[in-house]
Amino acid sequence: MLRKSKFIEIQSPHVKACLQDYISIKNKTFFIKSDIPIDDENFFYPKQYNFLKKINFLYIVGPHFKYRHKNLQDFSKTMNELRLLGIDFEINITLSKKELNKSKLWNKSLNKMTNFLGYIEDHNELQTYFKDNTILISTSIIETIGLHVIEGIQKGIITITPDELYADIVYGKKRYKYNLFDTNSLTNVILKILQNKSDFKEYILAQQFYLKENEKLKYKNTLTIFDEVINV
Repeated sequence: MLRKSKFIEIQSPHVKACLQDYISIKNKTFFIKSDIPIDDENFFYPKQYNFLKKINFLYIVGPHFKYRHKNLQDFSKTMNELRLLGIDFEINITLSKKELNKSKLWNKSLNKMTNFLGYIEDHNELQTYFKDNTILISTSIIETIGLHVIEGIQKGIITITPDELYADIVYGKKRYKYNLFDTNSLTNVILKILQNKSDFKEYILAQQFYLKENEKLKYKNTLTIFDEVINV
């Protein structure tokens, strides 16, 4: 289908570069669509952080968590390092205890500090986990947009993502990032955040601003592609 199609819809510019590894994109026109609402009502004021209290780590992933590109092992190993350091935290993860305990990627020593949420069908229920003192971690090797990270930024919480080009393009360069497959890198980023005595408000608002501006560019692109398709 991709080889025969003249017009291709993608969610982010980096997808175009990935596609050319598999097909020729020389004579194709790309439509970068928007999936993110940018009305003010969808962006929440930054949450409050007091790291003298328990930290909430939020890890959102589906049943495909075993796929290599989801990279659960970075999260599991880092959480165990924090446990050994005596950091006071709990994990909210959108998988069941049964699913994770069957996986070699999960460290069972984390069970006692983990809330196994399982698959959450009610989107409103998921929103309750974007709360004060929450840090969302994404360890994905690649994402088209990574809606879980987008929602974290929208809801005003701290997010940590890999130091990869796709994340620069989708979430902006002003963010907390770590080196993939480097547990020490992720642990050090988290410790840096916990030791930060300043307000995270300015940082989170900057990320929200980037999302809004990036989506506005996609809206303009929509008008252009419609004109091209109509005139074919």
